[in-house]
Amino acid sequence: MDSIITQEENKTPGGLGNYLARQASSKTYLSRRGSGQKKALKTDDNDDLETLLDPKETKEEYDFSGQRAYENACIKYGVVPAATFHKKLSYSTDIDLKHYGLGPKGALAIAIPMVINTRVTKLNLRGNSLGVEGIDNICRMMEENSTIVDLDLAQNNLRSRGAKIVANMLYVNQSIQRLNLSDNGFLDIDARKLALPVEDHSSLTYLNLSHNNFGVEGGIAFRKMIAENATLEELDLSWNQIRGYGAIAICKGLKENNLLRTFNVAWNGFHEEGGIEMASALKASSTLQEVDISSNRIPNEAFLILIKVVKDHEKLTVLKIGKNPITEDAALAGLEILRQALYIKLERLDLTENIYTSAFDQKVQEVTESHEHFKCIHGYAHSYGQRKLKSFDVVDEAMTFLKNYVDEHNISLVELFSTFDQDGSMSVTYDEFREGLKMARIPLSPLQVEHLIQGLDQDGDGEIDFSELVIGAEQHEQAQNAK
Repeated sequence: MDSIITQEENKTPGGLGNYLARQASSKTYLSRRGSGQKKALKTDDNDDLETLLDPKETKEEYDFSGQRAYENACIKYGVVPAATFHKKLSYSTDIDLKHYGLGPKGALAIAIPMVINTRVTKLNLRGNSLGVEGIDNICRMMEENSTIVDLDLAQNNLRSRGAKIVANMLYVNQSIQRLNLSDNGFLDIDARKLALPVEDHSSLTYLNLSHNNFGVEGGIAFRKMIAENATLEELDLSWNQIRGYGAIAICKGLKENNLLRTFNVAWNGFHEEGGIEMASALKASSTLQEVDISSNRIPNEAFLILIKVVKDHEKLTVLKIGKNPITEDAALAGLEILRQALYIKLERLDLTENIYTSAFDQKVQEVTESHEHFKCIHGYAHSYGQRKLKSFDVVDEAMTFLKNYVDEHNISLVELFSTFDQDGSMSVTYDEFREGLKMARIPLSPLQVEHLIQGLDQDGDGEIDFSELVIGAEQHEQAQNAK
């Protein structure tokens, strides 16, 4: 049979070379638990023992980096070697292979040397289409490797079978400290699989589960994980679909947590109930320093309750709550609460993409005069973080909310518009349009609504026709596709 490593590697002590040479399934060649070392050289009875034991003959030094094992694995499995990976095996603690297109075979090829290597502590495998077979090879390696403490597995289409494999790895590997599992198509049924091993993990300090499809049941499953885990300092659950009882469950878990410092649940659906429960969780927490609840449809009432809690919090320095339907009056009231406080720990209130008038800027200045360390970020910002207040951008943002609403409720624009159009004329007045948005609870600020009305009423007749709404939606989609 072919061997993954050379004969010289088989002669080295410690059994690692022998483990790699075994010709069985991945369960075997990705395991250090091998039996005794096999002989790499066979001799006949007539061999000259003096020649074999000649002290002048030098042995090739054992390759603890895993480079030779990687070379042989690439040959055996028909994989094109990644030069960067091969090179860094010998000297680097940080190997970045994101978007390398490794696939399952490439994952196997890098897993083999990583069992040997004891130098690398950080491995980035983001966006490599690992799939089930690939993640199985990586996780078998991680069950044997205790030096990699930072692992990025984002964007690998792991789905439910992959979630189970990762969960099994976490039961075995208790040394990993940072794990990124974002954007892997996980569902509610996967939440419990992942939550159980994390609940009792002894080293994990950072966990990213963002951009998946966790919903109400997922939030409920994460409650005990958040409450019971004694190591997590950063948890990212943003860009999921956690709402209702799921959002409330997460906040209840947060109340019982004694270690989390950074908590991100942006782009979910907490609404008023979740926002109020988050305020209760913040009040109970003595460790949280940064919370992100942006884009959660949190209304004025919940915002003001949160601000009252934040005012007295002894650790929280950053609250991100932008992209929520918070009116200028409520925002001004929140700033006044902060201004009147004798001291606030809060350093940054982030209201990004909530657009207010100059009166708000004046109130921010008043708060800053009372608390010099305080900053408030607000207004529409593009990716470089600069202020951008063009009405087109406001309309585009509002159209995004409309599109998300119809997608989420599985209805068409026609059906949405018909709820605004009481007389069936396929045309609504500005007031009817405003009232329709309000009744549908579409999270738009008053300024966004006004810009949206002006942007849609292309003929300026004081009414919005259904055709104008369709044209606006088409223009929005074209703009999104062009980005």
